[in-house]
Amino acid sequence: MIRNLYASFNFSVLCSAYEYNENEILKNIKADDWISWENNTKIFYRSKQISNRKYFIDRYEEVAPDFIYINGLFSYHYNIIPLLAAKNYTKKNPNVKIILSPRGMLHPGALSQKTLKKRIYLAFLKRSQLHKSILWHATDEQEATFIKNQFGDVKISIAGNFPKLSALLPSPPKQPDSLIMGTLALISPMKNHLEILKSLKNISSVITWHIYGPVKDQQYWNECLQMINSLPKNIQVIYHGAVEPARVYELFKQIHLYIQPSKSENFGHAILEALSAGKPVITTNTTPFTKLSEKKAGQTIDINQLELQLTNAIDYFAKMNAEEFSVFQNGAVDFANNFVNVEKLKEQYRTMFEIQRQP
Repeated sequence: MIRNLYASFNFSVLCSAYEYNENEILKNIKADDWISWENNTKIFYRSKQISNRKYFIDRYEEVAPDFIYINGLFSYHYNIIPLLAAKNYTKKNPNVKIILSPRGMLHPGALSQKTLKKRIYLAFLKRSQLHKSILWHATDEQEATFIKNQFGDVKISIAGNFPKLSALLPSPPKQPDSLIMGTLALISPMKNHLEILKSLKNISSVITWHIYGPVKDQQYWNECLQMINSLPKNIQVIYHGAVEPARVYELFKQIHLYIQPSKSENFGHAILEALSAGKPVITTNTTPFTKLSEKKAGQTIDINQLELQLTNAIDYFAKMNAEEFSVFQNGAVDFANNFVNVEKLKEQYRTMFEIQRQP
C-alpha cells in the first residue's frame, strides 16, 4: 500500500518489534520511537506490551493523523485496543476518520477457528455500536458480503490487495515421478498442512516437501510431526522454520511447485508471488485463485474433497516430464501478470480515503 500510494498520502505505521512468536527484537531496528522508512514514511516498532488506550492515543497525538487505519480484527494488542483508543481520540478530533480492514478474518473458514473468542469479540463490537461509526475496508465483493452478514448495513469501501510480484525464477530439473514442493505460511489448521501430509501417504512418486513458517499452533504441529514420521520412504518432509522475507526468492528456486490448500485466504500473497516466479500452485476454491486449472497455472481443488483431490493433484504434477511441466510454469507467470491491475487498485484506495474525507 505504502509503495503504491506514497505520492498521495503520508504514512505512519505502528507495529510489533518482534517476529511472530519470537522473543528477540528484530535486527537493525530502533524500537519505541518513530523512525524514518522509505517514501517519507515513519514506523514505530513497539516492544512494550502496554495494552491500554492511553498508549495508543499518545501515538496518535504524535503523528496527528487524518485517518486511523487498523489492519486486522481479532488481535487484542493491535486491533481491539487501538480501535477503542481511536474512538476516544476522535471524540476530541472529530475530523479524524477510522478505517477497519478485517483482512479475511470474517470468512466462514477463518471464523471456524477459535470460535468462542471470536464470537465474544464480535458480540462486543456490535453492542458497542463501534461498527456503525467506522468505514470497513473490504478487499473484494465477497469480503463485503461477509462484513454485511456480521454487521448489517455498515459503510464499506472495496479496494483490493496490492501484489508483490517476482521475476521468473529457475527450478530444479523436472523428472517424471518426482516433485519438489514448498509452502510458506504460518503453521495452523487454517493452512491445512495436515491434510497435505494425509494425501502424501497415498503417493508412489518421490516427493520432497519444504515447509517454511513459524508454528502458530503447537498442538496441531505435533499432529503433523506424528504424520511425518509415519510417511513412506519415498516421501521426504523438511521443516525449515521461519524465514526472512529477503530469502523468499531463494527458496522459490529450490522447488517445482507451491502448495497451500488453505481453508480460506483473504488474498494469499505468497501464492501470487510463487505464481509470478513460475511456480504452479495447488490451492483451494476458498482462495481468490479459483481458475488455476483452466489457465494451466496449477490446480484449484474443492475444499470439500480435500484429501482425494490433493492426492490426485500432487500425483498429476509428479508424473509430468520437463516439457509437460514447463507449460504450467509459463501458465503460472501469465496468470500472475494478468491477476491484478495496479492502476485500478490505486484508484480504489484513493476513492476509499476520499469517501472518508467527506463530512
